[in-house]
Amino acid sequence: MKQTTILFTLLLFCKSLAFGQHDPKVLKEWQDQKYSMFIHYGIYSVLGGVWEGKPVTKGLSEQIQAHAGIYSDTYAEVAKRFNPQYWNADSIVALAKKAGMRSLVITSKHHDGFCMFKTNTTDFNVVDATPYKKDIVKELSDACKRGGLRFGLYFSLIDWHFPQASPISSSNSDYITPEHVEYNKKQITELLSNYGPVSELWFDMGSQNANESRELRDLVHKLQPNCMIGSRIGNDMGDFNVMGDNQEPDYAIGVPWQSPASFFDETWSYRSWQKRGSEEEKIREKLTSLIRVASRGGNFLLNIGPKGDGSVVDFEKDVLLSIGKWLDKNKEAIYGTDPDPFHISFKWGSLTSRPNKIYLHLLSAPENGAITLPGLTGKINDVYVLGENKKGKFSQNAAGVTINVPEGLNVDKEFKVIVVEFANGYAVPPANIIAFTKAPLILDSHNAFKYYSNSGIDYNNRYQSTVKELWTLKPSKTGTIVPVIYYTNEEKGKVIDVQVNGKTTAVTLNGSNAEKLKNDPSAITWGDIYQSPPFTQE
Repeated sequence: MKQTTILFTLLLFCKSLAFGQHDPKVLKEWQDQKYSMFIHYGIYSVLGGVWEGKPVTKGLSEQIQAHAGIYSDTYAEVAKRFNPQYWNADSIVALAKKAGMRSLVITSKHHDGFCMFKTNTTDFNVVDATPYKKDIVKELSDACKRGGLRFGLYFSLIDWHFPQASPISSSNSDYITPEHVEYNKKQITELLSNYGPVSELWFDMGSQNANESRELRDLVHKLQPNCMIGSRIGNDMGDFNVMGDNQEPDYAIGVPWQSPASFFDETWSYRSWQKRGSEEEKIREKLTSLIRVASRGGNFLLNIGPKGDGSVVDFEKDVLLSIGKWLDKNKEAIYGTDPDPFHISFKWGSLTSRPNKIYLHLLSAPENGAITLPGLTGKINDVYVLGENKKGKFSQNAAGVTINVPEGLNVDKEFKVIVVEFANGYAVPPANIIAFTKAPLILDSHNAFKYYSNSGIDYNNRYQSTVKELWTLKPSKTGTIVPVIYYTNEEKGKVIDVQVNGKTTAVTLNGSNAEKLKNDPSAITWGDIYQSPPFTQE
């Protein structure tokens, strides 16, 4: 008897989740970028991680005001020292382009409340409070237009300079007061009205309620409908999920996402006494991160911290240019690619893909010079090293495909990419296959392959959430399968997407037949309740 395999994919999205609400074309353009520049620049850059002649070793240098215990009025005096004679917005854009970056995001305002743009809300800004007297954000926005680079903005929701804001705390997930909410809205309105198209708005820290996050999201989309909003706006109101700092997920993510990365874990802004180490090791470290993030379907946002005088640290510049050189050769395997189609890890590296190509990113030499791709099917037209005149031999059978790495391929010197090109697409084994021998078959979270996101109120109060679940069924005989969805009364009226064999249907949970649970509430008993004694602080 002929057996058939039925794919049954169930996508579950909360009504409050805003991921993917953009024009699909705009969303795809943002996702296809893959690699962007982050810039942490402000008056803290003048200090370079030093206060009163001593290195401030606690915390991040862009938050030196908090970690060095600097009074607000004393810190405000630092603005008088901000006069970056080597700052050149066109040079920054040129560097980003040579590095292979497709967009740029700069700190318009960090936690210290200093605005790198001209604002009518406070004189604590780069035009009114510094001898530089010029709008850094405006300069960079104009340079991006001239250079053909997308322009994005970072904006801190907390503000240590605004009198009606919450004071400095250890978590930075501070309550945003009603006065502060309105203050932020005024500044966001200025930024989205005066600086041309903004590709993304990268909110950070603070804690708002759901209505405040929603109102801020709606304001952004009203002023610039195509502006992508990062998830740190809070309360699941973002258009894309921002991972934790320097976090590279090892699991499947079911929404658009981005991984923000600093050159050094200790700081994002310039630190004069930072130990930078080997350029070669840093190149491999950050290029590995870019490849891994792309293989998972994400965007990689790599930060630089210019000096107070506006110049870029030579170490960071050299690393970026080296990554850019690699991308010149291997760009086809990064930009606009799809994620790794396999659901297993490979010791030698990572994969990206297109409909008729799989890219094997060799981060280390494969054992015995051979790569095995289990269960891979499809007619292979060619196997070759990207950007080099080298062919790879391959063999194919029912167990999958084996690629023999060309001799003389020095992966230790430079990461290599092997392209497997197909005549008419390919297929890989599903994530999990469930034998269907007897009805009813219960499909739930315990036997599903899960796609994740992050949900929560703010950065410090979030959790890993499941947004999509997938089951692959292998029936023992042909016939008709009728899926039945069970849900609680609280879920009634919500809409989920159900995908069967590639066809997606929006299903409203409005069934009328209630089924009583087989339990007896009166039989529920409570266990002992224990109360801890009061804690004493010594």
